[in-house]
Amino acid sequence: MTPTPRPDPARPDSVPYAPDHPDDSHRRAHRHGTDRTESRGGPDGAAPSVSPRAPFREVLHGHTVDDPFRWLEDGASDTTRDWLDHQQRFSHDVLAALPGRDAVERTLTHLMAQGARSPERVVGTRVFREVIDAEGEHPVLGVFQAAREDEAVVLWRRSALASWEPSPDGRTVACQILEGGREDRTPLLLLDATTGHIRNRIPRTRHSPVAWLPDGSGFFYAGTDEDGGSQDLWLHRHGRDRRVLRGTDDLDRFRARVWHGRWLTVEIRRGSETRNRLWLAELGEQPARPLWTPLQESADAVSTAHVARSGVVFLATTHGAPDGQVVVVDPNRPGPEHRTTVVPEEPGAPLTHLCLLDGAQERRPPRLLVARTRAGRPVLSVHQLGGIVPPRTLPVPSSGTVLSLESAPHGGARLGWTSWTTPPIAVPLDPDSSPAVTFPDDGPEPLEEWREFAPSADGTGVPLTLLARRGRPSGPLPTLLLGYGGFGHALTSSYESLVLAWVRAGGLVAVPDLRGPTARAGKHSTFEDLEGAADHLRRRGLSAPDRLALLGMSNGGLTMAAAMVRDPGRYAAVVAIAPLTDMVRYEQSGLGRSWRHEFGSAADPDQFRHLLSYSPYHRIEHGRPYPPTLLITLHGDTRVDPLHARKFCARLQSASSGNGPYLLRSYGDSGHTSMARSARHRMSCDVLSFAGHHTGLALTRAVTA
Repeated sequence: MTPTPRPDPARPDSVPYAPDHPDDSHRRAHRHGTDRTESRGGPDGAAPSVSPRAPFREVLHGHTVDDPFRWLEDGASDTTRDWLDHQQRFSHDVLAALPGRDAVERTLTHLMAQGARSPERVVGTRVFREVIDAEGEHPVLGVFQAAREDEAVVLWRRSALASWEPSPDGRTVACQILEGGREDRTPLLLLDATTGHIRNRIPRTRHSPVAWLPDGSGFFYAGTDEDGGSQDLWLHRHGRDRRVLRGTDDLDRFRARVWHGRWLTVEIRRGSETRNRLWLAELGEQPARPLWTPLQESADAVSTAHVARSGVVFLATTHGAPDGQVVVVDPNRPGPEHRTTVVPEEPGAPLTHLCLLDGAQERRPPRLLVARTRAGRPVLSVHQLGGIVPPRTLPVPSSGTVLSLESAPHGGARLGWTSWTTPPIAVPLDPDSSPAVTFPDDGPEPLEEWREFAPSADGTGVPLTLLARRGRPSGPLPTLLLGYGGFGHALTSSYESLVLAWVRAGGLVAVPDLRGPTARAGKHSTFEDLEGAADHLRRRGLSAPDRLALLGMSNGGLTMAAAMVRDPGRYAAVVAIAPLTDMVRYEQSGLGRSWRHEFGSAADPDQFRHLLSYSPYHRIEHGRPYPPTLLITLHGDTRVDPLHARKFCARLQSASSGNGPYLLRSYGDSGHTSMARSARHRMSCDVLSFAGHHTGLALTRAVTA
């Protein structure tokens, strides 16, 4: 699923809010077929040994907090390693024994191969492309001569790539690599585009796109000169590195871009905050000594700069416009009071992408391509400056997601696109042609998509996207309920083999647009939205509690774990990938300290009480029956520490009176944003088999669909 950024930042609220327990009459549904939770352990009746509890209590802000599995936070201890080995063996045996596993593996192999498309860059006569190797663990970066597509020079195949960017002359490629999926260090390599040899290696860098100088003599990148030091902006030129802009700490993330060889823009965002700083410099003759002009320093907004050949700056910004607008900025007077709006905000339709058409091939005044999301649908429009000619909407499919929108070197633009049935692609876009863009025909897909609204606890209508096979049978269907709910992001249409396999097998996929924290109920609004969606599906006869599985990752994993402990009778199974579960201590591991703007801080008494009121690990009640749960961790995850899943799994196994199973599965050579091919395949098989088994989905149907 593709999280689409929303300019409107969700703000945490510190008011404590206790979850209620609504009437549970809707849970007394008859199970379809046989009981699919044969035992607490799994199909063979085996169960993991109960994890040892080590009594640990601490008093925080006057509250006694129990943490019996604090010992599992130490992932390097022998005790934790032994526990993990046992959990891994147990979960493997349970998942391998689930019915239909062979059919699941064949289906996902086919669908993942269909989704194996890769982006490319053309520089002169050279074509740079990531090639999907059906037998390899990661895509291979290669370079082709435009006239000889069958002859490639392999530049990199040893690990996944965080990013890569050819130099303007095509002689060198700057690559940032992901070692074991880790994002806390992404070494930057300079590869010879003729031989693939490593010319240079810059070790202490963190994922941030490089920005080449127009003559290819150097580039700007983000990195540090010492382990644990602040992230700064550097210029690498003629084999030397010079700091050109200092950051504040190691949480700063830089995005630099050179415009028309003359101007440099730099966005700085701290962690995942929904605000940034923005700087502009004219490079002149000494790019190592840029003269900076601040375009945004302290505003509670996200802004992105696009510079025209004339030096006019266009800002896509949420300043004074939560759903985004485009303004013109005079670099000599950058204050908001001097800005002119050229594309006004459209409330309810967040602006997601902006592209400035002002290249050397454009023989007319600059134009703007604008992408928005309106009622869950992508909308693309072209805007003439001056306000005389009204904006013109460009036709695109009603279902899909704009991934990127960039000007092309030889005129027009390139549109990054994906949908439920279209893997990520980049296609040419010419706003002067009809049609402006042509999408590949992926063949017929018997998939039906529609949109409904589910009432939340406060009466808000939660948008709900639904996917099913055409001609679906009536009555409750095995349902996969996906969600995220935070950081100003929503799940939108994107190619995912697991989703297609579920629909092909006859299941229903439901994707609610969950809110983040609200002023009324804080983070509980997210869980109320999810419960509203589940209840709506039941009332409509589309699903039922014994047919409903939850699936979420990262913040979405927190959403699903919290929903499960609030009201376990609503769901047949839960899958949480890289979840946050201990919200009292989330700031002390991974990138947790960068998320205080979203969740609040346990150091604040009011915010602590709110965190404790929904923290999944702490809300588990002894003797309460929780649904079968699959928790997934990734070895190289440096954002969400796997300790969250370990502690949650151990407490579930110790406290639940349900049949289970409660499984913990871990995958190597994988991080929060990157997975090896075999690990992704195994994880998708595990998730599909587990959720399908506990909701009654006949997975063999997906093979013949």
